[in-house]
Amino acid sequence: MLTIEGTLLQNGGRLVAGTPKTKSGNRRIYLGPETAELLREHRRVQLRARMRAGEAWQDDDLIFCRDDGRPWNPDYVSRRFRRLAAQAGVPVIKLHEARHSAISLMRDAGVDPDIRRREAGHADQAISDRYTHIMNEAHLEGARAVEALVSAAGSTS
Repeated sequence: MLTIEGTLLQNGGRLVAGTPKTKSGNRRIYLGPETAELLREHRRVQLRARMRAGEAWQDDDLIFCRDDGRPWNPDYVSRRFRRLAAQAGVPVIKLHEARHSAISLMRDAGVDPDIRRREAGHADQAISDRYTHIMNEAHLEGARAVEALVSAAGSTS
């Protein structure tokens, strides 16, 4: 699991550490075993970078940072995210929309609404519902259900 305890925002060209907007923003994010292993490997690579950086290492306890521990500029992260999404052949979205997509994927996977709300750090369910995007599969499932209903009605006449 990951623990969210703070934020890092760009304000007037400077990076500013802060706290989540609401009390529910401080939270744990639970990870599946494959994701956890990917992050463990990333951590091992990061520890090697930390050893190479020596005294120059800036320890802000970041998961993703430069080779000297300093945070990445948000504009760089956004550009890299867009490039990686395009290379992976997935829709290119704004980075802050990734959390909304995660909520939608959890919904599609049948995850309990309260768990989805807590994972996203939303204070109430209405906020989570607002940011849950309807995915193509949900639309297709609805179309199939209507088709089956019409088909069943036609076969009884």
